[in-house]
Amino acid sequence: MDARLISTLGALGLAGGYIAYDASNSDPTIYPYSRQQAQTMLVAAKTTLPRRDNSGQIEIWSTGRSSKGVMLNMKYSSRAPLITCDVAITDAGPDKVRVVPDCGADPKQESAINRTSNELRVPMFAEHVEATLNKREFSRERVSRKEVAITFKNLNEMQKEALQTYADEQRLLHDAYSTKR
Repeated sequence: MDARLISTLGALGLAGGYIAYDASNSDPTIYPYSRQQAQTMLVAAKTTLPRRDNSGQIEIWSTGRSSKGVMLNMKYSSRAPLITCDVAITDAGPDKVRVVPDCGADPKQESAINRTSNELRVPMFAEHVEATLNKREFSRERVSRKEVAITFKNLNEMQKEALQTYADEQRLLHDAYSTKR
C-alpha cells in the first residue's frame, strides 16, 4: 500500500475516533445561550400533543420566570391535576447554560414506588426543554425511552416492596382470621 494512503486512513481514523469520543462526552443539558435567552425561549414555548388514548390533549407551558429559571406547567386533561416543574438554568461558561428540570423528586425517598412516580414527571418536561432549546419537534418516542429507563432502573426495588406489602397483608389477614376462631 502507498504510504500516503496509509497515512490518510490513519488520520481519518484518529479524527473519527475523536469525534465519536467528543460526542459521547457532550452534556445534553448544555445549550449555547445566555441565561436570559434560554428563559425567553422557554417562557414563550408551548407544547400541545394528543394523548395516547386519543381523548384530549397534553399541554406544557410556562407561567414565567422563577428564581431558578423558568416555571413550567403540564396538564394531561381538563380534569387532571396541574403538574409543575421548576427548570433550573445555570451558567456553564461564556454564552452557555445548563438547563435541567427540577421537578422536586427526592432521590433519597424510601419508597421505590413513590420515587419512581416522582421521577416519571421529568421526561415530559425535559423533552419540552430539549425540543424548545434545540429548535426541533417534541419527540414522544424520546419521552417513552426515558420513562422505560426510569421504570427498569427501579423495577427490582418496586417488586420487592410490592411483595413485602403483599406478605404483610397476608400476615394481617391470617392473624385476624386466627383471632376469630
